[in-house]
Amino acid sequence: MDNDGTFPDDSGVEVRYPLTQEEHDGDRDEWSWLRGTITHQCGPDEWQVCVEDIRIATRKDGSKPTPRTPRRNLYYPLCFRSASELRRASWPARTPLPGR
Repeated sequence: MDNDGTFPDDSGVEVRYPLTQEEHDGDRDEWSWLRGTITHQCGPDEWQVCVEDIRIATRKDGSKPTPRTPRRNLYYPLCFRSASELRRASWPARTPLPGR
């Protein structure tokens, strides 16, 4: 599907995403707003987002990174969100991560 321009591909957004298991188990409207980048639009009101927050990054094996883990070795989750769970960011989008 082509992107309708509401949230263009590779644009910076803030996305609702749970930081903790407690947040995940609670009200979705209370989830944190985290930094993300739109990868593409999947449907009329659905976008795939790469959530780029170091607090939820992992290494390839799924373990938590250390402060010395190189950025190129960090993996960030992808999620699907509707427009109600996205908002435009006040910063420019990041350079696409390797493998995207």
